[in-house]
Amino acid sequence: MLKLSPESLIMLHIILSIIVTVIITILMPKHFKRTIRNTLTIFLFNLLIPVAGYIFSIINFLIIARLKKNNLFETKKLPIRDITLEKVKVKNRKLGEAALTQLIKSKKINNEHALLIMGNFINPQTIEAAKTALFSDNDEIRLYAFAILSKLEKEIDDKISFLKTKLKKIDNTKEKALIHFELASLYWDMVYLKVADKELIPFIIKEALNHIQNSLKFHKTPEIELLAGKIHLKLGNRKEAKKLLSSAFNQGDKLMKMKVVPYLAEIAFYEKNYKTVEKLFSILETPLHPDIYFMKLFWTGKK
Repeated sequence: MLKLSPESLIMLHIILSIIVTVIITILMPKHFKRTIRNTLTIFLFNLLIPVAGYIFSIINFLIIARLKKNNLFETKKLPIRDITLEKVKVKNRKLGEAALTQLIKSKKINNEHALLIMGNFINPQTIEAAKTALFSDNDEIRLYAFAILSKLEKEIDDKISFLKTKLKKIDNTKEKALIHFELASLYWDMVYLKVADKELIPFIIKEALNHIQNSLKFHKTPEIELLAGKIHLKLGNRKEAKKLLSSAFNQGDKLMKMKVVPYLAEIAFYEKNYKTVEKLFSILETPLHPDIYFMKLFWTGKK
């Protein structure tokens, strides 16, 4: 029977510890960080606790192998809203509508002044705030909120009416395409900004779809295809949306590609093509929108 000296046993143990550590590190899924610190921790665990360390490594091997075969999460169960609501440390904004939050929290301005300022920043958040202000006990706030919403609705309605009248007088196909695109954009804004009542949303989306389809018949640009892709995505037509958005991505400039990426990533996610999602977010430069920024960070681990 072969007997090994204590020095030989120690050397054998060190070699086995290194081999086990290398195997575990290689088999780690991509979302686990392969840092020197983590690798050293596994090695020391095997080295300092010989028998238990090997058993632990084998169990880890089985768990990791299983994780690599199965998806880490179910598509329908991924709490996207919860993820985007997690607290992310960012520098305080000093310009734009985002600065209002900081000013209100610091009590440098009150809610009445904030509402006055918000009238100059039209986006879904400010429209939602104005709708909430309609139920304020303060008459002045309530009236001003109503004025903001009424003014926006009137501006959109007037533009739609003007463009429809103009459309009847034009024969040039390219000009027709651009007017249909503008009309589709206005109808889409009503949906995006949540200006219209919920009961009218199906009709408004139908109008947006009709005009964008007419625009595509006469002329195709990345901008038109992007809007068409967003409308189809809203309607759940992912196949058509993917086709249009891919075309906009391939034909568009750098800025257009950055605009298209989040929508293509959304489609890839629902298709359970997670590698494509990661790839798309990796080419996206640092986005300004907080949700998109967090999604990039979540999928790539890079800012």
